[in-house]
Amino acid sequence: MQSAAVTAWHDTLSDIKELVGEVRFNLWFRRTRALCSKEAAFEVGVPSVFSAEWLDNHYRDVITCTLSEKLGRAVAIRFVVDPGLFREEREKQGRSDTDLIRQAGAPENIEKSDPVRYSLDNFVVGPCNSVAYWACVKVAQNPATAYNPLFIHGGVGLGKTHLLRAVAGAVRGGEQSGDIEYISAESFTNQFLFALRNNKMHAFHRRYRNCRILVIDDVHFLASKQGTQEEFLNTYKAVSRHGGQIIMASDSHPKLIGKLKDELVTRFLAGMVVKIEKPDFNTRLEIVRRKAAERSLALADATAEFVARNVSGSVRELEGAVNTIAWYAAMSCAPVGVSMAGRILDGLIESQCLPVRLAGIDELVTRYAGLAEGDLRGKRRTRPVSRARHLAMYLARELGSYSYSEIGAYFGGRNHSSVLSAVRKVEELIDTDEAFSVDVAALKSQFGS
Repeated sequence: MQSAAVTAWHDTLSDIKELVGEVRFNLWFRRTRALCSKEAAFEVGVPSVFSAEWLDNHYRDVITCTLSEKLGRAVAIRFVVDPGLFREEREKQGRSDTDLIRQAGAPENIEKSDPVRYSLDNFVVGPCNSVAYWACVKVAQNPATAYNPLFIHGGVGLGKTHLLRAVAGAVRGGEQSGDIEYISAESFTNQFLFALRNNKMHAFHRRYRNCRILVIDDVHFLASKQGTQEEFLNTYKAVSRHGGQIIMASDSHPKLIGKLKDELVTRFLAGMVVKIEKPDFNTRLEIVRRKAAERSLALADATAEFVARNVSGSVRELEGAVNTIAWYAAMSCAPVGVSMAGRILDGLIESQCLPVRLAGIDELVTRYAGLAEGDLRGKRRTRPVSRARHLAMYLARELGSYSYSEIGAYFGGRNHSSVLSAVRKVEELIDTDEAFSVDVAALKSQFGS
């Protein structure tokens, strides 16, 4: 291409920009270039047939006049689809669609997450979480060679998200770095719905089905969402087909999530399913010391032990306790002793002593049995509802200090003998039905029993 023609086209574009304004110029003229100039013919490269037709129909005359003036001779304009510009346009559109999908779901960006806060090195390992931790280490070292899928479950605030982010961060920062997607099930759902409504499914599939490592947090959010479950199942299959690693976390065991497609549950169970328990005293003590060190808080051994002994809930609650003590220490410019820690954490320590609530048992068993909210407290006596109600009564008796009358009153106004009969039936089933016995143990473990 002659330099004079390229210069003439550049000057023509400058004049046209002044004439049509920046918005129209960026839309129709920015991605064009001079291709060929031979006597009376001048070819202009454009990214698509649509662009060629639009320019020809709306701007041919102004382009022809302006370019002829720049060249000093009359020329005939011809718009030609340039393969290079076409590829750039498609790539740009793909990036744009992906960006829109990301924005729709407000996805968690593992690249920007704090590598100090979420790493395998600073995860406090104890008997409660060692199996999950070492499984994550193995996956980070050799993705898709073992424990695939890896499914971690446990109560809120016990470190599941920490492990998932740490694995994703370790792989992204290592030699095996590649296409890694970390996202919560809620964001996955939001992005899927956005893509579906806006004809962006191709970009959605390209992002998730082609990734090498797919990390999904809060899988229990998919319960009852049939459309999203189907999409996630297809995504799961696609990632598995090309040898990708899948890592998931949930508040509940796959079998206890409820209203989840059987095919999803069986695929989750085909890999490694591991639970994170509440931390024991020694693990809690180490967590308190680590969190204090992160805050540059000088915490006496007696105070650290007091916190670890009395805040027995989640890692998140322990972190909150240390943060509160650190704030008081900074405000008073003095160390916080045991008695002061007791006063500062009075409300939190009190909450640790709350009993297992009947409403909590109701909610868990309802979800496990796939029933509607309120079924266990209602009058329905269908076999699935009655069996689930009996199970809830048994758990209430086992886990709480409730009388038969209190339990009966809560679950639909049943009398003392009805509750006693229900408890005995469940005990017999536990002795004779191994699968049911495993499910009951899993349900009880949700309350730390």
